[in-house]
Amino acid sequence: MSFMLKERMESEELMLLRMLKARGGLLDDSRFWNLEKGYQGEVLFDKWFSSLDGEWIVVNDLLLEHAGSLFQIDSLVIGGDRVYLFEVKNFEGDFLLEKDRWYSGSKEIKDPLSQMQRCESALRQLLRSLGYQLPIESTLIFINPEFTLFSCSPKLPIVFWSQLNRFSKKILKQSASSGKLHARHSRLAEKLCELHIEKSPYERMPEYRYEELRKGIVCVGCRGMGVRHHYRMIECESCGSKEALDTALLRSINECRSLFPQIKISTKIIHDWIGETVSKKVIQRVLQINFSLIGYGKSANYVKDTQRLIRTDIKA
Repeated sequence: MSFMLKERMESEELMLLRMLKARGGLLDDSRFWNLEKGYQGEVLFDKWFSSLDGEWIVVNDLLLEHAGSLFQIDSLVIGGDRVYLFEVKNFEGDFLLEKDRWYSGSKEIKDPLSQMQRCESALRQLLRSLGYQLPIESTLIFINPEFTLFSCSPKLPIVFWSQLNRFSKKILKQSASSGKLHARHSRLAEKLCELHIEKSPYERMPEYRYEELRKGIVCVGCRGMGVRHHYRMIECESCGSKEALDTALLRSINECRSLFPQIKISTKIIHDWIGETVSKKVIQRVLQINFSLIGYGKSANYVKDTQRLIRTDIKA
């Protein structure tokens, strides 16, 4: 029986970039698409792995540090007699592996195998420092069925989409013969979660300003901004998605708070943020239900006691 100790979550960087893209705040969206595609690939991997009926503990999305070096793990699976390290790539198209160099067309790219091997080495050292001698079995998973790698040796620890069924039989067989999990395995998983670094130093947010972003309510379905407001509902003119008005307003308020944590939230600010598509009276009602009002007069603003500041250096 498997146990998911740490589920996969979208990174704060991806969520913020998605908000900016919807409002025209990305001049260069290559970083966004790389993160989006990578996350989608990891979700596909999770769906595949969750269908396997082995005995292990799954810990996703770890950012760890050992001996001054940071390393990221897409998926770590703790079995009875070993630890599985999975590096997941959602590459698409034709790639070439030639003399340990990776190419996409004529462009050389970072070697994902070397990346995984460095991660494995750092993880092994960390496990030893914690008193664990479990062997590590690392695998580079190419989850996209439209990916092809030419000149790839079958001896490399690489699994393609077409090989997943055979690979699953292999690890299920290993799981069946590896013995049961014990408290020691659980303590290791819990310790790794404790060591996880929440704020990634790799995040790279572009500069943006409040007045430069499109104002309105973003569709929850297609992320467009062509929504029509009905009495208690909004409907997207492009994809037909419907959402309760209060839910859409609360989501828009939280978008504003996330992108501009230094702005004092007021009825006037949110009225402007959503493009004046909903009356101030309705906005004020939603704010009063979900937030606390502090201050008086022009200085009054709405806050949450558990408000999470994502960035504090953005110019509004």
